[in-house]
Amino acid sequence: MGDKKAFLCLLGYLFGVGIVIASFVFCVDPFYHYHDVWFGLPVVLENAVYQTAGAASHLQYDSAIVGTSMTENLRTSWFDDELGWNTMKLSYSGARTDDLRAILEQIYSRDVPPAHIVLDLNDYQLTVPSWTAYVERPEYLYDGNILTDAPYLYNYDIIMLAMDRIVDGVSGRESNIDNAYVWGNDKSFGSDIALKDASSTREQLLKTDPEPVDWEGMLQCCDENLNNILPYIELHPETQFFIYYPPYSMLYWEQKVLQGSLWEILEIYRHSIGCLLQYENVNVYYFQYEPEIISNLDNYLDVAHHRPEYNRYIFECIRDGRNLVTEENLQLYIDSMYEYAKNYDYDTLWKDFTP
Repeated sequence: MGDKKAFLCLLGYLFGVGIVIASFVFCVDPFYHYHDVWFGLPVVLENAVYQTAGAASHLQYDSAIVGTSMTENLRTSWFDDELGWNTMKLSYSGARTDDLRAILEQIYSRDVPPAHIVLDLNDYQLTVPSWTAYVERPEYLYDGNILTDAPYLYNYDIIMLAMDRIVDGVSGRESNIDNAYVWGNDKSFGSDIALKDASSTREQLLKTDPEPVDWEGMLQCCDENLNNILPYIELHPETQFFIYYPPYSMLYWEQKVLQGSLWEILEIYRHSIGCLLQYENVNVYYFQYEPEIISNLDNYLDVAHHRPEYNRYIFECIRDGRNLVTEENLQLYIDSMYEYAKNYDYDTLWKDFTP
């Protein structure tokens, strides 16, 4: 009898400890999984893959930046101060269109839909199956089922983060919404860096003959990816979408030439933009044909990622309506990029490179 009583007491104690831990994580909620911030704590966004779902569902905003690492150097204050928005960044590196779909689902789970969404579209998001994840999305943070929340409520790292948020509140730390996930200031950019990043791929491509491009499969993959986004655009005409195609360096375009897929990838861009332009609540901006930017490798750290000042340039174009694609100028943008990339002297990029 004594052993049974001791066992029941132990169970009661463990149950009580479990309730206390779960209540602590629930109240502080460092991933904003259940609610907006309480107790005057700051909003601290530092783990995009795990925090985006909760931020999209529960934090206060009327506009959102959604996308990949290409959007992470956008500052929410630009949109807030110069356009009068109240912006939240809901981006994470390597997001596929299935990730974008999951984020948009959380955004539109709110009572009031956003007025504006800024979103980037990239090569891999259109040509790679959306289920191929760059980072594994924690589904228990997206499924809306409290029964699957044990990995959140009883996780040592989460408990430590919750304690950090308490310390942040006591120390007076400010919210970091404006510079959340910004990485550009911590990276080195330059021609040598970008060339080194691309050199092994180029060497391999120069040694092999281009493989035939499965155009029909490529187009089908593009449509499947677009179908992760277009339904939200169609169902929510009250939201204005600002969708842009980032400026990749000429090293990216050289790879397409060597792969024998230059025409096909540009046709994918043309096709996807054409689909987007069917909606009145979509503005499309094309930054790929920017010779002064994309031919200067000092602007890059690899074949695609550019200096943060060009995020500012992209914002200014969105603000001012520049680089706006229409049904009338779409083909001109694509044809101009094709001619520029096809006829570019790529050897000039490599003449001073030392492996």
